[in-house]
Amino acid sequence: MTVEDIMTRDLIACHPDTDIGTAARLMLDGRVGTLPVTDPHGRLAGIITDRDIAMAAATRQRNAAHITVHEAMSERVRTCAPGDDVGAALRLMGETRVRRLPVVDASGRLAGILSIDDIVSRAVNEPGGVRPVDLVTAMQRICSRLEVEPDMDWSDTLTAG
Repeated sequence: MTVEDIMTRDLIACHPDTDIGTAARLMLDGRVGTLPVTDPHGRLAGIITDRDIAMAAATRQRNAAHITVHEAMSERVRTCAPGDDVGAALRLMGETRVRRLPVVDASGRLAGILSIDDIVSRAVNEPGGVRPVDLVTAMQRICSRLEVEPDMDWSDTLTAG
């Protein structure tokens, strides 16, 4: 079974210059917690989560309408391709501790997104899909606590009280 067989194609995305207030509204309306960020040509430029928005709003002394997605998004995004094996994509999710992988074509254009929900609802115990034990293993890795927080430079965002 390939990623293309089960990925979500009907996507909500935003652009780097979108403000985080608008991005949050898109997430709320679409009932999603992550938005792919695309450039004007539809190529993946990054990803932003509801947590990214909350942290940006909490650490900057500006209104959400004045903070761009570019300031809060992750530019280093792990992706998969439509033709990738679902089991391999699930292993990548576990290794990188993410619940969603943007799916990009050979030119880097966003083709869809693969989520844990897609895998659970369409690939577990299906022919060519994933075994429940593999899903549990990936989820254990995704949900485990990090020993050390990722390196983040908050020096330009925090202000002394």
